[in-house]
Amino acid sequence: MKYKCVNCDNISLKWEGRCSACGEWGSYEEFEEVTAKKAGLTGVSRGAADVQSLKSIYANKEKVELSQKRLSSGFDEFDRVLGGGYVPGEVVILSGEPGIGKSTLLLQSVVKIAKSNTVLYVTAEESVSQFMSRVERIGGSKSISANLLVSSEVNLESIVAAIESEKPDFVVVDSIQAIVSERSTSYPGSIAQVRLCGVGLTEVAKRLSIPLVIVGQINKEGGVAGPKILEHTVDCVLYMEGQGDGYYRMLKGLKNRYGSTFEVGVFEMESGGLMEVMDPSSVFIEGTDLSPGSCLSALVNGSRVVFVEIQALVVERGATAGPLRRVATGISRQRLEMLCAVLTRHTGVFLGDKDVFVNVAGGIKAESPSVDLAVCAAIKSSAINSKSDPYSLYVGEVGLTGRISGFLGLDAVMKEAGRLGYKKIVTPQSGKASSKVKVTAVKSISKVV
Repeated sequence: MKYKCVNCDNISLKWEGRCSACGEWGSYEEFEEVTAKKAGLTGVSRGAADVQSLKSIYANKEKVELSQKRLSSGFDEFDRVLGGGYVPGEVVILSGEPGIGKSTLLLQSVVKIAKSNTVLYVTAEESVSQFMSRVERIGGSKSISANLLVSSEVNLESIVAAIESEKPDFVVVDSIQAIVSERSTSYPGSIAQVRLCGVGLTEVAKRLSIPLVIVGQINKEGGVAGPKILEHTVDCVLYMEGQGDGYYRMLKGLKNRYGSTFEVGVFEMESGGLMEVMDPSSVFIEGTDLSPGSCLSALVNGSRVVFVEIQALVVERGATAGPLRRVATGISRQRLEMLCAVLTRHTGVFLGDKDVFVNVAGGIKAESPSVDLAVCAAIKSSAINSKSDPYSLYVGEVGLTGRISGFLGLDAVMKEAGRLGYKKIVTPQSGKASSKVKVTAVKSISKVV
């Protein structure tokens, strides 16, 4: 008997707690080498795979309409990220940190879907009675439907059998780390179990054309626990993020075969569950009375433009102070350190003896470099203790040479700025003429700060 690592397929003559090839813990499983002769594959005439003409498939109008029909999640923000709803047979992973609201969002969604469709919710991490207490907490018990089926089963084979028997219109499995398959002796949540269960659920969803959502926990590196195995298996990977003690949650697409990965959905956590935020720009900006160290910028996510407030604090250091501090919340620290160096070199704002703190209001993670210009303007504003224009937006990427680069979506930003009453956009690009919003084109950071 030999042992194989389910993560990298390394073979060992004895069981090891940690794979000597990839370093993964608890990944070795027993296996028996099967030759083609032993398996009875040699000399066997196999039939050809089923091949169809694409033109003949399109000739079948009913099949084409079925493939284009989408199932709404019950939330416009959720549907925006999905690309318009669930495609028949689509398998989606919803991941995020523990306690971020994944199960709450799905529970609210299935209560709405079950009003007109049959839903199977596999709550593998809790009992049915515990599941019902969560339904009551979000107020779903008042509008609960007989179409909502619940199971606390953890065995993969039993779950697949239930899906085949009930043939629901929508399935949720919460979570994949709690499901086990009889075909593996590994513990629940291991790489082998996650791989087997993910493939098994995907197969039955595709075969029966049932949209299926899998809740996946994340590992310490921030990826979907597995690691990355399920991301290649499924059609769509969604990630929910937000500060644990904050009110707002953002839903993003990391992979989407049937939609864009640039869209983002915004939700607010309340006592009764998650509520949609249809106008996030007005939420993430506190008001027009900006204090020194505050500037406004814009994030373009697909068809959505979100205005954010960048806050900076520059603090003089004493003679006996320790190392310089560069603290960033909402942007990466490496990005902040680079922008501080650019400001010192190209604008004369010396920060070598000052601590710099930067925060994106509302708990948003501004991963786009288009906020660089606003970060630089906010740092300068705090350094000289001067207020920025509350009706101006700063949008652009700042390079090491001090040159400001453009971004996609200026017309959308101008339209949103005009709707909210902003007067000027400082950016390296030249936009279309507008009676409401003026575009000030700048190419160098020295011209702005």
